[in-house]
Amino acid sequence: MSWQLLLAISVITQSISVLLQRLLLHKDKSDPIAYVIVFQGLVAIIGTAYVLVHGFHMPDLTKYWFPILATFVLYGLAHTMYAKTLQQVEASVVSIFLATNAIWVMLMSYLLFHERLSIEEVLGALLIFTSVGMLAERSGKLKLDRGILLGLLTGLLFGFATVAWVYVGKHADTPSWLALSFAGPSLVVLLTNPKAVMKMKPFLHGGTLMRMVLLAIIFSICNITLLTAYQYGKASLIAPLQQTSLIVTIVLAIIFLRERTRLWQKAIAATVCFLGVLLVAMR
Repeated sequence: MSWQLLLAISVITQSISVLLQRLLLHKDKSDPIAYVIVFQGLVAIIGTAYVLVHGFHMPDLTKYWFPILATFVLYGLAHTMYAKTLQQVEASVVSIFLATNAIWVMLMSYLLFHERLSIEEVLGALLIFTSVGMLAERSGKLKLDRGILLGLLTGLLFGFATVAWVYVGKHADTPSWLALSFAGPSLVVLLTNPKAVMKMKPFLHGGTLMRMVLLAIIFSICNITLLTAYQYGKASLIAPLQQTSLIVTIVLAIIFLRERTRLWQKAIAATVCFLGVLLVAMR
């Protein structure tokens, strides 16, 4: 399976997972820290069940202990910030903020993986980022409210976490590392917020638990296809292409969550993003 097809699967499943998380974390009805512990734990359980059947292979701790630890801490923080952001802004807007993580992935790819970019790739990436900016609110003056600050911080944390995750993933068994990369952040968040255990109950019974399990399965597919794509493709190329999930999320949010504000603005941004993808993918 080509990395392009793997990436396409990851994009679609990521968009679906954003909508499910938005429904689970609507406004302030759920505790975001308890949610992260349960969610990450469920994905880790699913991943562990898979690797137990196909064989578990621990990454080389003597060589990669620091990026492994960085992955656990950064993803724990990133998912916590992401959950808090989802409680305050629309799913489509959260995707805009999350798209900024590609900037940090591309930057670090030059430094760590020594990847080079063509002019077409740079122009395509700029168009994709321009489409992100086109979706920002216009209010006559810049207002850095809590939702914006949380969203930008989320993008930064996910960017650096992804670089550490991919760095280890390039030298490790994909399913085994995927299971560890979810179990680790869940334990980090739990150990630093032990009182959150008392707030897990709403996520562990009835229809909410079923939705959590469904989300964990979809998110597992998203991440294993993404990590495999990173193993065969260039991180600096995959990072901007992954941001096409922004457009898919907007469309799905319009249909299923009735987020129908600024439709023309979103349509124009989608067109610009598509042109950027063509330049990146068809150079």
